[in-house]
Amino acid sequence: MRCQHCGHEVPNDSAFCNHCGYRMSNEVTCSYCHQPMPSTSVFCPHCGKAVDNAVNVASRETTAGIQGTARPTTYNEQRAAAARQAQRQANAWQQPTPVEPDGDDDDNDNGESRRSHYDRNLIIGIIVAAVLIGLLSLLRHCNSQENDRLAERADSAAIIADSSQDAVQILSAELSRNNMTDDKAYTGCAVKFSGTDPDTPERIVGVTYKDDTDRPFIKVYNLTRDGAQWKTELGQTKYFDGRSIIMDNSSLIADAMNVPRAVNIDGKQYLYFAFLNHLKGAGEGNNGRVTLCLYDIDSKKLTTLTYDGQIRSRTDGRQYVYSRGPLESTSGSERRFLQQEASNIGAIRVATQEEIDAEEEAKAQEEEAKALEGEENADAKWDHDNAENMDKLKEGEEVKMKPTQYDKPIINMKEIKEKLENDRYLVFLDTKGSVVGFNKSTRKYFTIYAGKNGSASGISLAGDNNVVIKTPNGSITYDLVHDKAKTSN
Repeated sequence: MRCQHCGHEVPNDSAFCNHCGYRMSNEVTCSYCHQPMPSTSVFCPHCGKAVDNAVNVASRETTAGIQGTARPTTYNEQRAAAARQAQRQANAWQQPTPVEPDGDDDDNDNGESRRSHYDRNLIIGIIVAAVLIGLLSLLRHCNSQENDRLAERADSAAIIADSSQDAVQILSAELSRNNMTDDKAYTGCAVKFSGTDPDTPERIVGVTYKDDTDRPFIKVYNLTRDGAQWKTELGQTKYFDGRSIIMDNSSLIADAMNVPRAVNIDGKQYLYFAFLNHLKGAGEGNNGRVTLCLYDIDSKKLTTLTYDGQIRSRTDGRQYVYSRGPLESTSGSERRFLQQEASNIGAIRVATQEEIDAEEEAKAQEEEAKALEGEENADAKWDHDNAENMDKLKEGEEVKMKPTQYDKPIINMKEIKEKLENDRYLVFLDTKGSVVGFNKSTRKYFTIYAGKNGSASGISLAGDNNVVIKTPNGSITYDLVHDKAKTSN
């Protein structure tokens, strides 16, 4: 006969399997009510208690293996488990012995299931181990590369990771590496120049500036690619005494695509850049400047074009320089280029010729008015203001004169030739032929007649408010109250 549990042949009339210890009888006795029942019972059909027979033990072991739980075992179970463990050790890595179907499919399926679980777990473990080994190798490789990069940077701060690295960052790193930052200048701009042929090295030209000193300056540096490093050289230094330096596109009101940039003029490569350099502390109405620059990267020559003028404000609040044009001559290809570029900078406003003419006229009038200010210029101012009125008087018209009142005397009392007086006015004629009035009420002096039109030879009162003035061209009657004059017989 064969054991229903392990499939091995056992002697006839055996009570237990001599391979796995499984009970061979088809009936078992309930350990609780001691009634007979089929050996495959899980629960006693008489008392309903869970049965501790071999089939039930195997079922519980399978369930415990799946759920990862443990429970106390009976003596029979311990014997059966020990036998199965010995069999598994003996038959490890071997194919299971073929078993003819005998109705115990559940037990066979259970063994195959455990074997498939074992194989699956083994494969998963191998895969996980391979992945972990790969990750560790990758981390070790990355760490090695990073250590190599750090070692290279320790030797040179300017190793270029790729061609797209920002030129400003390279300039700052190289100046620091070459101990060229003692002036504590700011980095204004930097532009990369690619080699035009295999024999021309890659270059960078950059500008730094310092504004918080008595002598603000800009410095232009040349950087030339030498293998993995850069050779750094100071090309130009320019000072701007008493002026501030502002080097940003917002203040210039310029497109960052235009300022700064690399340009080619007559086959030469230049760095084009611009900046503000107003008077220190200057605001609206004060003098301001915008300087445009071309730096020849081969000859290291710096060409500038300066727009100077009054600082004014736009409607958006930003400031600009109102200029009549550049201070320097615009001859030469470099300055002609800069003059053309000035139209792209919003911080520059160049006046038209009509505006310049109007400004010249206004300036002349302002200077003339300034020259006529003061008591000593009273006669000249009266002649200037009443020139048209005197022409009309000669034609016999009555005109409204334009007198200017002064707080101080406008006549030398030592040169008085004649004097008239009533309750309201004093009238004086001096030796130069000028007539001056004095209002007793307002305590103001004013010119009645200036000798430029012919010296007055005498004065007289005509009523309380009129004075008659004798001139070479006839007599003039002047109304002191209304400042009106007319020619009299």
